[in-house]
Amino acid sequence: MTDVERRALWQHWCDYGGDFPHACQSMICGARTRAGTPCKRRDLYRSGRCKLHGALSTGPRTARGERRSARNGKRTKRGKLHERVKKPNDLGKSGSAAGPTGD
Repeated sequence: MTDVERRALWQHWCDYGGDFPHACQSMICGARTRAGTPCKRRDLYRSGRCKLHGALSTGPRTARGERRSARNGKRTKRGKLHERVKKPNDLGKSGSAAGPTGD
């Protein structure tokens, strides 16, 4: 039985129930991890993927959530722009002690 057929059988069982298919007992998520190996989790959703790889999120559902999502990472929680922490002895990326105006 191919993986596609096994996943179809899994989805049919999730929808209609009945006796658990013997072919689905050894099913794993199978999604590729960051290391490139297949995920070995066995707690699967209807999609045949685990909670890490078959996310159930459908995105923001309200206008407020969409606005918050649109500015993702651009501002802090208090509304200020992110700024690199300035320290008196910090040379920054340029590596020179001179400030941005060349003092």
